[in-house]
Amino acid sequence: MKYIFITYSGLSLPIAYKLQQEGNEVVVGQIEDIKEYVMEEEAKRAVETDGNRERRMKLFKNMVKMQPAERVIETLKSAKNPQEYFIFFEENNLYRWADKVRHLDVHGNFPSKEDYLFEVDRDHAKEFVKKHYQKLYTPEVKEFAKVADAINFLKETNDIWVLKGKHDFAKTYVPTMNDAASAKDQIIEMLNNFPNDYERLGFILELFIPSIIEMTPEKMYYDGVPLVTTMNIENKSFGSGNISIQTGCAEDLVFPTEMEDRINKICFPPIVDEMARQHKGLFIWDASILINKRDGKMYFGEFCSNRPGYNSFFTELALLGSVTNFFEKIVRKESPFTIGTVATSVRIFNLNRNEDTQKVAANITIGYRSEIEKDLWLWDVRKNQRGKLVTVGFDWNLAVITGAGKSIDEAVAKMYRNVDGFAFVGAYYRSKDDYLSLDYSTSIINRLNYGLDRGLYRLPFDVKVGAIRA
Repeated sequence: MKYIFITYSGLSLPIAYKLQQEGNEVVVGQIEDIKEYVMEEEAKRAVETDGNRERRMKLFKNMVKMQPAERVIETLKSAKNPQEYFIFFEENNLYRWADKVRHLDVHGNFPSKEDYLFEVDRDHAKEFVKKHYQKLYTPEVKEFAKVADAINFLKETNDIWVLKGKHDFAKTYVPTMNDAASAKDQIIEMLNNFPNDYERLGFILELFIPSIIEMTPEKMYYDGVPLVTTMNIENKSFGSGNISIQTGCAEDLVFPTEMEDRINKICFPPIVDEMARQHKGLFIWDASILINKRDGKMYFGEFCSNRPGYNSFFTELALLGSVTNFFEKIVRKESPFTIGTVATSVRIFNLNRNEDTQKVAANITIGYRSEIEKDLWLWDVRKNQRGKLVTVGFDWNLAVITGAGKSIDEAVAKMYRNVDGFAFVGAYYRSKDDYLSLDYSTSIINRLNYGLDRGLYRLPFDVKVGAIRA
């Protein structure tokens, strides 16, 4: 197959680059204007600085074939054999672009507006869960458009709340203090310091669930046919021990599960299969689950509807060793993954800052040993005129490094051997000791054990880490 990627922020470019390295024909359609990226009702107020746009447009420069997205779409429309192509939309808010080619006889994933609303419209998602997810509770949520309104609310409450922004720049913040007065001060501090980020698309305060265990099951379909289920357990916090700010994903563990496992019965009710049958091509559904260890109640977290997660998609692809195999298998409606395998990932952050602007530093050389290339997913990168890989300075998320095997021990050992082969001045990542830790309740290994104890899934692979019971 030939591959087309439609991107705005570059999330999927590591996958496009891997496909190209594996000998496939790949072209990337770059969305140039932010107004063509956001929802229609957000377009009038959507603004991107010239500096940010300049850096964004440099991502993977001289590494993959780039063209304006509109030109790529028009070329596909005129293709004599569109069935030879797979088009990949990296985010579900690209539904307007998917609508341009949804009618074509082409492979791909085709997010809809409804998919996007499941992720950003919390009230809509909450009502959906109440109707279709009989075993899940929904946490109390307060929606806000203005920081001042949220601060006034916090001043009157005696509960602890979690802050969640709807825009990518608006970080999720979980208070580190256990008393309500100190916790609300932390949330107010975040709102006062980053008002524009939170007011850009609005934000929510979600009632804090103590002693939380979070995990995310996922199910993949192609043309409505169920292919595979996986379990993803991730550490989102920047710091070891799950302290400091949330990053999206600092490290994770992914393994395929049996579709009959209890967690899949809970998280994929019949309505999900029904929705999948209404979608063309690749359809991905996940629902994060928050479990209160004190009483065992399971709460709905959020949907990532019909889009992959990052890092988790890279981690899943590491299970195969070949990105091409993944796409060819799903098009044939085959499960891309093998029960009994496991993959892990760790994110590499660029802590270098420009001396004058304090923005993420550009033009820092990236080096690595050739043997780690299959497990290296570069993000903030371009190739300079001398053919060297250097940072763009668009984002501090520099790269993701993966490892895979038939046991957690094997996968983690391989991942950190790969980390040892990555050369970058000013890199930060969470350590191997932290990944395998049993010393804090929310560690990946402890959460994995908890799911086993609750009978949520089975571990078919050979596990040789800590006190894990297979």
